[in-house]
Amino acid sequence: MGREGNLKNYIMKNLLNLLLGVTFLLGMASCNKTDSNATDTLPQGENTVLSIQGVTSTTQVKSASIASIPTISLSITGKDGSTIGTATLTQAKIAVKEIQFSMPDSEIDNEAKKEQEDEVEFKGPFIVDLITDSVTPELKPVALIPGTYTGIKLKLDKIEGNETNEDDGSALATEKDSIYQHSIYLEGTYTGTIQQVQYQNIPFTVKYDMDKEINFNTAGTKGFKVALDSMNNVIVAFNLDDWFNFSNRETNPDQVDFSDLTVQTDANGDPFIVIEKTEEQSDVNAAVQEVIEHNLEMSTRYGKDEDHDGQLGNKEDDETSNDNGE
Repeated sequence: MGREGNLKNYIMKNLLNLLLGVTFLLGMASCNKTDSNATDTLPQGENTVLSIQGVTSTTQVKSASIASIPTISLSITGKDGSTIGTATLTQAKIAVKEIQFSMPDSEIDNEAKKEQEDEVEFKGPFIVDLITDSVTPELKPVALIPGTYTGIKLKLDKIEGNETNEDDGSALATEKDSIYQHSIYLEGTYTGTIQQVQYQNIPFTVKYDMDKEINFNTAGTKGFKVALDSMNNVIVAFNLDDWFNFSNRETNPDQVDFSDLTVQTDANGDPFIVIEKTEEQSDVNAAVQEVIEHNLEMSTRYGKDEDHDGQLGNKEDDETSNDNGE
């Protein structure tokens, strides 16, 4: 074959390679083609971090005043609005089964968002320490579709003892743990007045074994915005002072007062307070427990930590209202 034949083969070979390249590019373009709504596809990377905190009305700083054990002090407000005592907690734990974020109906405009509304972002169970603000197992970052979120659903569930810590495969809680067989556990001391008697640092315990779903939603559609191109730090904060505010007519319509509690005594005659749903619990103690439960539902605030200081500031608080019939 002469020079002319070699040239012809060279041209044909390059034309073939060119055609194959064009075909490949067209195929890739077809595979990557999307519609005009880019949020139809879930974001590839995690873009949202959630933290859960216990706070008080006066400060969000925890102390370590009892034998280097972290504590949190909270005020107990009577039905007349006066402070009747102080509880200093050395333990404050809740058991959370799942946590789910939600968008307003007006923003759910494609299939991806509809699917996300049915998904649970954080599947537990988790044990939340409201004094140290730690969560076990750790809350991993999740991927949320960019947009406005106006609701968070949190489900409390009793720890049965067969749950696993996904961080290391160990038991999440055993019989030795205070949260075992409970969904809420508070322990510490109480100083203040009960039935016109002044007490000083007597043992104080609150226990719940309820399974309860709490929905907190922002009034209107303000909410907080999740961006795809940055990490979104969302905070859920339980105000522990509010748990023991008996002046709120909305959560305490029967005007139950904490100071009417029945104080028990141990074998040595020493006084102590236990608020727990049992057959032996007095009617007043049961009523106090019910008010605390309603207050818990109303005490929760959430929002996006815009200034990245690890706390939920007033401008970041979405002034949530619950959707639990309160």
